Formats: sequence, C-alpha cells, structure tokens
Amino acid sequence: MSFKEIPTKSLMFNPFSMIEDDWFLITAEYDGKTSTMTAASGALGHMFRKNVAYINIRPTRYTKSFVDQAGEFSLSFFKNTPENKKILGYLGNTSGRDENKIERCGLTLNKHDGIPYFEEAHTVFLCRNLYCSPYKETDFVNKQTESDYYPLKDYHDMYIADIFRTLVPA
Repeated sequence: MSFKEIPTKSLMFNPFSMIEDDWFLITAEYDGKTSTMTAASGALGHMFRKNVAYINIRPTRYTKSFVDQAGEFSLSFFKNTPENKKILGYLGNTSGRDENKIERCGLTLNKHDGIPYFEEAHTVFLCRNLYCSPYKETDFVNKQTESDYYPLKDYHDMYIADIFRTLVPA
C-alpha cells in the first residue's frame, strides 16, 4: 500500500477514541535496528507553535532507547478491530529484546524519510522529539491519580514531539 502526505490540520478524527480505543504503535530505528511498542494513552495538540503528540514511555521499555537515540519516530494508528487488537496486544506485551516481534506480528514495516511505520495503519504521524521529562511522585497534584496508575512507582517519561509529517493511505 502506498501513503501520501497530507496537512496535519486537514485531519478530521476524534483524538480521544483514536488514542484510547484504536491504540497506536510508537516505532523508531537506531543503529540499523527497529523497535516498536503499543500505546493506548497520550494526547495530540498544539505547543511550541507546532502540532504535537504527547506520548508516555516507561524507562524500562526497549523502545525508549530507540526513541531517545533516533530523535525521530512514527506513531501508527490502526482501526479498532479484533485482529488489530490481538496484534497490538502482542506488540505491547512482548519485548523486542526477547524476539523479533516485528517480523512475527504480520504487519508490513515501511519507511518514509528514513522513519519506520506500518502500512496497515490508517494514519501515521512522523515525529521529532522536542521535550522529555520523567513523571515524579512529588509532581502529582491529584494523589489519587498517582496511586491509581502508579502503585509500583514505575513512572513514565513524557515526551512532547513535533508532528512534522502526516501520512494516510493513498
């Protein structure tokens, strides 16, 4: 399948369902290797005079070092189907340290401007790191949120990334 670039502001979608219900893959390449992970939380918005994505990655995730080292990555969004949920569940629960999960998942990896993404996606954002900061226990204003989501104190790092290209199937 081929993709075409479109203006990001031309997209018409519900970001709440696209992130929470459809899920997405964060994918980066570094030193000739590609890593991907599933995400089901984040945000889209406008910051630093740019269209941006806010994503969260735990420091223990294999993909984090790829995102940090490459500086650029893709967010590939998929239709909410049982088959896609099964694939994205596998990609979220299996570490690329342990096996070549990209090869085993059945999705088609491609590149645009050298950044890997998946052809089965309905929307792809090519992103560039702008900001990264770890969540800290002391910074939670609502302590219930902190205790609900981080009972093990295994906090994410939050990234703000410039969405510099948006791709959709041609």
